[in-house]
Amino acid sequence: MTPLRRLLFPSLAGVAALALLPGNGNAQKGDAAPYPLTTCAVSGEALGSMGDPVVSVYEGREVRFCCGRCPRGFEKDLKASLARLDETIIKNQMPLYPLEVSVVSGEKLGDKGFDLVHGNRLVRLADESEKAAFLKDSKKHLKTLDEAVVEKQSKGYPLTTCPVEGAKLDAKGKPANVVVAGRLVQACCASCGKAIEKDPAKAIVAIDEARKGGSGGGKGTGGHE
Repeated sequence: MTPLRRLLFPSLAGVAALALLPGNGNAQKGDAAPYPLTTCAVSGEALGSMGDPVVSVYEGREVRFCCGRCPRGFEKDLKASLARLDETIIKNQMPLYPLEVSVVSGEKLGDKGFDLVHGNRLVRLADESEKAAFLKDSKKHLKTLDEAVVEKQSKGYPLTTCPVEGAKLDAKGKPANVVVAGRLVQACCASCGKAIEKDPAKAIVAIDEARKGGSGGGKGTGGHE
């Protein structure tokens, strides 16, 4: 099975605002790498806990905040803030990273591998010198990474139902694979895969809870819009 679409962490439903910094031109929310976390980049509070999340775009990356005050704090030292965000993304995605070799060279990563956050996605390289080669054909390398996620995480996949409709995964034929923030999420059909793209947070929570030993059945998140 191949991924329905490579996803990092697409838009949450009901976003209140999209703040575009100077230099982003006509960038829109859909042009930016989706935010891969369920918590505010500044406060650490759950997104949605203070109303609709606020979304800003920095250097082509979505960053989400719990309220309108947090972006100002993030922007005081943007370079440092993005570096801290990268550390959080690496910590969040590392446990499920599917490869023990560089996605570029195939060399064993070992203890000295170089961890790159590209488009809010963790990519592990043998060393920093491989960064240029990765960036030259990032789509190809990310496709390879997604295929590795599907291959590894489909074994013992913990949910038996679609996180959108609640239907059995095989109710409409072969499940659709969606890769979100380094995680495999399976849906009962392509339409549900698109619904996960629109509101992925619930699906990510469902898969993470299931991997921790929660219910393997899963619950639907409200069906198609």
